[in-house]
Amino acid sequence: IKALIRKGFIERVGEPGRPRSLRVTQEATETLYDDNIVGVPILGRIAAGVPLLAEENYEGMLRLDACMLPPGGNVFALMVQGDSMIEDGIHDGDHLFVRQKSDARDGEIAVVMVDGEATVKRVYREGSRLRLQPANSAMEPIIVDRSSGDVSVIGVAVGVFRRI
Repeated sequence: IKALIRKGFIERVGEPGRPRSLRVTQEATETLYDDNIVGVPILGRIAAGVPLLAEENYEGMLRLDACMLPPGGNVFALMVQGDSMIEDGIHDGDHLFVRQKSDARDGEIAVVMVDGEATVKRVYREGSRLRLQPANSAMEPIIVDRSSGDVSVIGVAVGVFRRI
Protein backbone atom coordinates (compact mmCIF):
# COMPACT_ATOMS: atom_id res chain seq x y z
CA ILE A 1 0.00 0.00 0.00
CA LYS A 2 2.84 2.38 0.83
CA ALA A 3 4.36 1.87 -2.64
CA LEU A 4 1.01 2.61 -4.33
CA ILE A 5 0.63 5.75 -2.22
CA ARG A 6 4.21 6.82 -3.08
CA LYS A 7 3.49 6.29 -6.79
CA GLY A 8 0.28 8.32 -6.55
CA PHE A 9 -2.18 5.56 -7.45
CA ILE A 10 -4.05 5.54 -4.12
CA GLU A 11 -4.42 7.99 -1.24
CA ARG A 12 -5.47 7.71 2.39
CA VAL A 13 -8.77 9.33 3.28
CA GLY A 14 -9.83 10.43 6.78
CA GLU A 15 -8.24 11.99 9.83
CA PRO A 16 -5.38 10.44 11.79
CA GLY A 17 -6.58 8.45 14.79
CA ARG A 18 -9.98 7.77 13.22
CA PRO A 19 -11.01 4.91 10.88
CA ARG A 20 -9.57 5.55 7.45
CA SER A 21 -10.03 4.22 3.98
CA LEU A 22 -8.16 4.31 0.71
CA ARG A 23 -9.22 5.96 -2.53
CA VAL A 24 -7.98 5.42 -6.09
CA THR A 25 -6.52 8.68 -7.43
CA GLN A 26 -7.32 10.47 -10.67
CA GLU A 27 -3.85 9.58 -11.98
CA ALA A 28 -4.60 5.86 -11.57
CA THR A 29 -7.90 6.06 -13.46
CA GLU A 30 -6.76 8.29 -16.34
CA THR A 31 -5.83 5.38 -18.61
CA LEU A 32 -9.19 3.67 -17.99
CA TYR A 33 -11.03 6.53 -19.65
CA ASP A 34 -8.37 7.69 -22.08
CA ASP A 35 -9.73 8.32 -25.61
CA ASN A 36 -6.66 6.59 -27.00
CA ILE A 37 -7.47 3.31 -25.22
CA VAL A 38 -9.84 0.93 -27.01
CA GLY A 39 -11.47 -2.24 -25.79
CA VAL A 40 -11.36 -5.21 -28.16
CA PRO A 41 -13.78 -7.99 -27.21
CA ILE A 42 -12.49 -11.56 -27.23
CA LEU A 43 -15.28 -13.52 -28.94
CA GLY A 44 -14.09 -17.10 -28.71
CA ARG A 45 -11.56 -19.37 -30.33
CA ILE A 46 -10.51 -19.90 -33.95
CA ALA A 47 -8.83 -22.90 -35.52
CA ALA A 48 -5.47 -22.48 -37.14
CA GLY A 49 -5.65 -25.99 -38.47
CA VAL A 50 -8.79 -28.07 -38.99
CA PRO A 51 -11.93 -25.88 -38.76
CA LEU A 52 -13.59 -25.69 -35.33
CA LEU A 53 -17.30 -25.47 -34.63
CA ALA A 54 -17.95 -21.74 -34.50
CA GLU A 55 -19.32 -20.51 -31.21
CA GLU A 56 -19.32 -16.81 -30.51
CA ASN A 57 -18.60 -16.55 -26.80
CA TYR A 58 -17.62 -13.34 -25.08
CA GLU A 59 -14.49 -14.26 -23.13
CA GLY A 60 -13.32 -10.85 -22.01
CA MET A 61 -11.81 -7.63 -23.25
CA LEU A 62 -8.31 -6.63 -24.31
CA ARG A 63 -7.58 -2.94 -23.67
CA LEU A 64 -4.88 -1.39 -25.81
CA ASP A 65 -3.81 1.87 -27.32
CA ALA A 66 -5.78 2.77 -30.44
CA CYS A 67 -2.56 3.18 -32.45
CA MET A 68 -2.04 -0.60 -32.22
CA LEU A 69 -4.97 -1.20 -34.62
CA PRO A 70 -5.65 0.27 -38.05
CA PRO A 71 -8.48 2.82 -38.00
CA GLY A 72 -12.07 2.08 -38.95
CA GLY A 73 -14.32 -0.92 -38.78
CA ASN A 74 -15.49 -3.26 -36.07
CA VAL A 75 -12.56 -5.20 -34.59
CA PHE A 76 -12.77 -8.24 -32.33
CA ALA A 77 -10.27 -10.81 -31.07
CA LEU A 78 -10.20 -14.60 -31.30
CA MET A 79 -7.92 -16.98 -29.42
CA VAL A 80 -5.93 -19.08 -31.92
CA GLN A 81 -5.83 -22.86 -31.54
CA GLY A 82 -3.46 -24.82 -33.75
CA ASP A 83 -0.34 -24.22 -35.79
CA SER A 84 -1.40 -23.96 -39.42
CA MET A 85 -0.44 -20.26 -39.59
CA ILE A 86 2.95 -20.37 -37.83
CA GLU A 87 4.91 -19.28 -40.91
CA ASP A 88 2.85 -16.05 -40.87
CA GLY A 89 3.68 -15.52 -37.18
CA ILE A 90 0.29 -16.65 -35.85
CA HIS A 91 0.84 -19.25 -33.12
CA ASP A 92 -1.28 -21.41 -30.84
CA GLY A 93 -2.49 -19.27 -27.92
CA ASP A 94 -2.20 -15.92 -29.75
CA HIS A 95 -5.05 -13.44 -29.86
CA LEU A 96 -5.88 -12.66 -33.50
CA PHE A 97 -7.40 -9.23 -34.11
CA VAL A 98 -10.02 -9.42 -36.86
CA ARG A 99 -11.79 -6.58 -38.69
CA GLN A 100 -15.34 -7.68 -39.40
CA LYS A 101 -15.74 -7.82 -43.16
CA SER A 102 -17.72 -10.02 -45.54
CA ASP A 103 -15.02 -10.29 -48.20
CA ALA A 104 -11.26 -10.77 -48.41
CA ARG A 105 -8.81 -10.09 -51.23
CA ASP A 106 -6.69 -12.90 -52.61
CA GLY A 107 -3.78 -13.56 -50.28
CA GLU A 108 -5.30 -11.89 -47.21
CA ILE A 109 -5.44 -13.75 -43.92
CA ALA A 110 -9.13 -14.22 -43.20
CA VAL A 111 -11.51 -15.88 -40.78
CA VAL A 112 -13.72 -18.11 -42.90
CA MET A 113 -16.83 -20.11 -41.99
CA VAL A 114 -17.12 -23.44 -43.80
CA ASP A 115 -20.24 -25.53 -43.07
CA GLY A 116 -20.70 -23.80 -39.70
CA GLU A 117 -17.06 -24.24 -38.71
CA ALA A 118 -14.50 -21.45 -38.54
CA THR A 119 -10.85 -21.38 -39.52
CA VAL A 120 -8.13 -18.80 -40.22
CA LYS A 121 -6.18 -19.13 -43.47
CA ARG A 122 -4.97 -17.13 -46.48
CA VAL A 123 -7.79 -16.91 -49.02
CA TYR A 124 -7.41 -17.46 -52.78
CA ARG A 125 -10.18 -17.55 -55.40
CA GLU A 126 -9.71 -20.18 -58.09
CA GLY A 127 -12.73 -20.12 -60.39
CA SER A 128 -15.73 -21.42 -58.46
CA ARG A 129 -13.47 -22.74 -55.70
CA LEU A 130 -11.94 -21.08 -52.69
CA ARG A 131 -8.52 -22.24 -51.53
CA LEU A 132 -7.86 -21.75 -47.84
CA GLN A 133 -4.08 -21.89 -47.67
CA PRO A 134 -2.31 -22.59 -44.37
CA ALA A 135 1.01 -20.94 -43.59
CA ASN A 136 2.61 -24.20 -42.53
CA SER A 137 4.43 -26.18 -45.20
CA ALA A 138 3.52 -29.45 -43.44
CA MET A 139 -0.21 -28.87 -44.07
CA GLU A 140 -2.43 -29.08 -47.12
CA PRO A 141 -4.87 -26.35 -48.21
CA ILE A 142 -8.61 -26.66 -47.71
CA ILE A 143 -10.53 -26.42 -51.01
CA VAL A 144 -14.21 -25.46 -50.89
CA ASP A 145 -16.86 -24.76 -53.53
CA ARG A 146 -17.88 -21.09 -53.26
CA SER A 147 -21.24 -21.74 -54.92
CA SER A 148 -22.31 -24.17 -52.17
CA GLY A 149 -23.46 -21.25 -50.00
CA ASP A 150 -21.89 -22.78 -46.88
CA VAL A 151 -18.77 -20.61 -47.16
CA SER A 152 -18.47 -17.05 -45.89
CA VAL A 153 -15.75 -14.64 -44.85
CA ILE A 154 -16.25 -13.27 -41.34
CA GLY A 155 -13.35 -10.84 -41.35
CA VAL A 156 -9.71 -10.20 -42.13
CA ALA A 157 -6.76 -10.33 -39.74
CA VAL A 158 -5.36 -6.95 -38.74
CA GLY A 159 -3.05 -7.90 -35.89
CA VAL A 160 -1.79 -10.46 -33.41
CA PHE A 161 -1.26 -10.20 -29.66
CA ARG A 162 0.96 -12.72 -27.93
CA ARG A 163 1.68 -13.07 -24.23
CA ILE A 164 5.24 -14.12 -23.48
